[in-house]
Amino acid sequence: MENISNIKVIAQKEFADHLKSPVFLSFTATFTLVILAYSYVLGTEVEYTLNVLGSPDLMRGFEGVAEVVGRFAPVMGIVLGFDAIVREIKSSSMNVLLTHPVFRDNIILGKILGSGLCILLVLFFSVNLATGVMLIISGIPVTMQQIARIEMFIFLTSFYSLIFLAISIMISTIAKKSNNSFLFNLILWLIITILLAKLIFIVSYAFSEDLNTANDQTQIFKNFLPDYHFAVTAIGTKDADTGLTSGIGGIFDTRYTLGAWAWEFWPNLAYLFVLPFILLIGSVLAFLKKDITY
Repeated sequence: MENISNIKVIAQKEFADHLKSPVFLSFTATFTLVILAYSYVLGTEVEYTLNVLGSPDLMRGFEGVAEVVGRFAPVMGIVLGFDAIVREIKSSSMNVLLTHPVFRDNIILGKILGSGLCILLVLFFSVNLATGVMLIISGIPVTMQQIARIEMFIFLTSFYSLIFLAISIMISTIAKKSNNSFLFNLILWLIITILLAKLIFIVSYAFSEDLNTANDQTQIFKNFLPDYHFAVTAIGTKDADTGLTSGIGGIFDTRYTLGAWAWEFWPNLAYLFVLPFILLIGSVLAFLKKDITY
């Protein structure tokens, strides 16, 4: 019970520190404004399909917001975790904290919990605010089924962000300076989410000179990337040639039940739910072995 109490206290402190951090607040404001801008534009598009085409599809319109959230949600994990450990060590507050009757695992678990709650809070506020804007602009009533899918998407995105939070905390444990930790995390984010798949495709196509072969080989590597699994569960699998979604169009495809969606994408969901815990365990072990004699 004492360990749980220690974790709770540290989590509350970490949560409060993030809410007072200028870096985190600036990112949260930017993140929210970008999502609101996209939701406004997409809301007008939904209104157009209602008035001109007579076939409104709010969930399909929300896919654009999902793509923006998926691109920037990992950065939230990086912002929250890049100096979680190295800052405490450099300021000597870690040594002071360890003089109290608290174990190292309590410290790292409390920091992870506090940062994870921040991620969930920001996603819940931003995504639901964007949903409200889209509903107001489009004038389309929302159903409970659609609300459930949006809240499920928030939950899914929080696990996706936890992957990068765990990586950033691990790098923060190893790095000597906060600036280095942030730079390493940013480079890793760019490689994982943007550059790696494109680089593999270019190299594969240069050697094979066959588009289908390059796509197939790139897909093999994509299966190891978290952004691929998140995108598939959120908006479905898109054909490389046509760009159209084949099969279930992700969590927002209301033609299928949530049960059918979960059954179709259970390997991707398992990846997104299991990987954060593996990486978080790795960050805990790295911290437990860290020499904090400064």
